[in-house]
Amino acid sequence: MSKSRTAVAAVLIAGATALPFAVAPASAVAAPSASVARTLQFNREEERLARDLYAALSRVHDGARPMSNITRSEQRHHDALGRLLTRYGISDPSAGRAPGSYAFPELQKLYDGWYARGKTSLKAAYQVGVELEKRDIDDLTKARAAARDADVKRVYSNLLSGSENHLAAFQRAASGTRPCAAPAPQDACPCR
Repeated sequence: MSKSRTAVAAVLIAGATALPFAVAPASAVAAPSASVARTLQFNREEERLARDLYAALSRVHDGARPMSNITRSEQRHHDALGRLLTRYGISDPSAGRAPGSYAFPELQKLYDGWYARGKTSLKAAYQVGVELEKRDIDDLTKARAAARDADVKRVYSNLLSGSENHLAAFQRAASGTRPCAAPAPQDACPCR
């Protein structure tokens, strides 16, 4: 091989070797806007509020369904939003906070009021669940509409579906009907 071909081959090989280090990894993601980041943080805390509230009310009302089962689902919602915060490098407002303590004053006020009302009776606890899930559905619908990234939209769609199931379960419980009247696929029925 001529000296010029050898030199070109060496440059190409060196360039090909260096290339993976010069190009950002495929898993790197652009940071979302400040408003989307704040919404992700707020929704993370909102899902934690639901988990904490349902767990606390379940303890007050001797493990009553659907609260006792929806608590596990709310943990999965909280975890899904946590993965998005990690993926996008957004600080986690839930980090280091005890159950019943929230970074957003608006959520703290809601928790305190809902807990005070929900512990008075099982019927009141069911009504609190209806109110919480309606608010959550509204917030998730707005967040999904504002999201630009497919993974964020997908998570919001999944959370919205779960919250609609939770709302239906609380509405059935509040009306006095059996929380889950028929077998359903896993996670379609919050009583599983």
